Amino acid sequence: MKVYAAIGHFKENKNMTCVAMTQLTKKAFMQDCYGNEFVPYVVITEAMLEKLLACSDCMEIFEQVKKLTSNYRMWNDLADYIEQCSDIISDKMEAAKKVETL
Repeated sequence: MKVYAAIGHFKENKNMTCVAMTQLTKKAFMQDCYGNEFVPYVVITEAMLEKLLACSDCMEIFEQVKKLTSNYRMWNDLADYIEQCSDIISDKMEAAKKVETL
């Protein structure tokens, strides 16, 4: 199983947040998100998280975000969220890994 994180919002709430789970495929992960009424803007794999963490400034993160989604209205918000909350995203992915091993 692979670990995925999604940045988005729950249907009744427009506050941006992150969820992380393990799943066999990205498509199955997206279906789980929609089933839990979570609307993902982007889905991040472990490899992509490493790329994002290696970025030295917001413009590098912005360029990576542009590759992740075609929703140009969210590019700035997503880049800001990733820059400010990368430690939270990492922690949630690590927690999802630990749950999987139990």
